[in-house]
Amino acid sequence: MAAETLVLAIRSVAAGAFWWDAIASQEIQTAFQHSSSTGAVLPLADADGENPLTKRELEILSLVAKGKSNQEIADELYIAPGTVRVHVHTILRKLEVRDRTQAALLAIERRLVSL
Repeated sequence: MAAETLVLAIRSVAAGAFWWDAIASQEIQTAFQHSSSTGAVLPLADADGENPLTKRELEILSLVAKGKSNQEIADELYIAPGTVRVHVHTILRKLEVRDRTQAALLAIERRLVSL
């Protein structure tokens, strides 16, 4: 990684943004292209066959998939950044993923969000 890129990444993260490296960006793009080309839709359902995410959680997940930071999401939805953190934590738990990148990939694969 070039020094300039590293400095940009550090400044972005320090400012509350997210840094998507080339590999993560490529994985997201590949997943999106694959799901679009195959037309496959992977179901997201709980034990009752219902989507476990609330409307607000889907709204936040959509913004996460677009690479928005908690602060940017909070500003856009007129809620506190702490509220966004709680929603993101709940989304990760419900989707059984480790991080925002996995949540974004899953959301794109299952067509829960549109970019």
